[in-house]
Amino acid sequence: MNLLLWTLAVPLLTALAGLLPLPRRWKEIALVGGLALTFALAVGTASQFLAGAVPGAFDEALRVDGLSALVLVLSALVGLMSGAYGIAYLRRNEDRGLLTPWKRREFDALVPLYVFAMLLVSVCNNLGILWIAVEVTTLASVFLVAFHDRDTSLEAAWKFLMLGSLGLAFALLGTVLMFAAGRGVLGEGMAGLNVTRLIEVAGQLHPLTLKLGVVFALVGYGTKAGLAPMHTWKPDAYREAPSPAGVLMAVGMLNGALYCLLRVHTIANAALGPGFSSRLLLALGLLSVAVATPFILIQWNLKRLLAYSSVEHVGIMAIGIGLGAEAATFGALLHLTYHSIAKPLAFFSAGTLAQLHSSSNFEQIGPGTLGRTPVASTLFVLAMVIMTGSPPFGMFFSELIILRAGFAGPHLAASVILLGCLVLLFCGFAYQTGRLVLGEQPAAPARPVDVEKMDFGSLTMLLAAVLAVGSAFYLPPGLLELIHAAARVVEGGR
Repeated sequence: MNLLLWTLAVPLLTALAGLLPLPRRWKEIALVGGLALTFALAVGTASQFLAGAVPGAFDEALRVDGLSALVLVLSALVGLMSGAYGIAYLRRNEDRGLLTPWKRREFDALVPLYVFAMLLVSVCNNLGILWIAVEVTTLASVFLVAFHDRDTSLEAAWKFLMLGSLGLAFALLGTVLMFAAGRGVLGEGMAGLNVTRLIEVAGQLHPLTLKLGVVFALVGYGTKAGLAPMHTWKPDAYREAPSPAGVLMAVGMLNGALYCLLRVHTIANAALGPGFSSRLLLALGLLSVAVATPFILIQWNLKRLLAYSSVEHVGIMAIGIGLGAEAATFGALLHLTYHSIAKPLAFFSAGTLAQLHSSSNFEQIGPGTLGRTPVASTLFVLAMVIMTGSPPFGMFFSELIILRAGFAGPHLAASVILLGCLVLLFCGFAYQTGRLVLGEQPAAPARPVDVEKMDFGSLTMLLAAVLAVGSAFYLPPGLLELIHAAARVVEGGR
């Protein structure tokens, strides 16, 4: 049995089932059951790789190596958690009369479709199919951002579509230029766009054409990742998207876009040496962390705060890759793993706070949420402690590995800038979280507050908290082996 193809087929079938006019309970079972089966198949595919096989399909247009297996498992996990949290999220909206039956079917179809696109990105060995898969994530994201049909939602969706399309245009041009760099040596047909084929003939690629292609591809896929200065779609999109969809964008889209960047990076390393694309990634990463810092310090919206957190973390990952050291590459991929595990907790707790208070603006939520919504507020504080890289949680170790590699190498100034920004970011998150959770509760809240209940959403948040905390002290050996295998792919292109 080709588990890889089944891993891609199941979320598509789940999306089709979501369009059917079934009773609510059956739709919830179909959504979560389909995403759970998808996660199990993704783990099975990764296990095949760890056992020595190389799962693939369509003349190696789809192929699983260490990097693919890691992103595949993490994306499937986030998809499952998003679907599970979506049950309680949609039920609350239904109780308020904010969700029509058609909107319910739209959500139940778009979420597994998005998961399918994320998984397809993670196993693409062909640059052409990779571009198409990223385009599918863009189209699904537009409908999810506009899901609530507010004026601000439509504006955010339009902004995301314009910037995302511009980024994809750059990525397509980069892909064409990289193919043109191998004219006469890559051969005919789609196989000429396979990453493995480009690496095989790396020494024969035209250097100037390839450099142009790499620059355009990094800028294009960097737009999808949210690297500064191409990050401006993130704050509005995160604010307007439903929280279960927001975590797909914050983790799934980020992981997929970083996967694209790393594939381009491996081709550039093989053909141009390690310096060219590393310098670009290092510069974009430093700019991203530096840009996120002041916006977190002055932030006024809970979900926009998480958007700039994503800009910060993708910047840290880019810095780790750009430093060019094996330890820093491992640290960047470890950071990718911990971010994928911890970010759902931040989004679920923030989404619950915003939904119970009918707003994500700090001013309208008001201070003292710990007294009104103790479970969501406590978990949000825990998420912020983890996301700021505080010990003893996982991101502390991944950031420490990157910083140590930076100070030990030739990039001392970049490491000092990163360390300074991390200190300021911690202070900014501590201030924003403190003014939201602590303080005296207003006598008359700006908006009515729903009673916090222990429902399926609370259980999903608690499970996310257990995973986020537990991963700091124990990573399954198979997952750790995947991180090492992914690091070897990035370093050697194999």
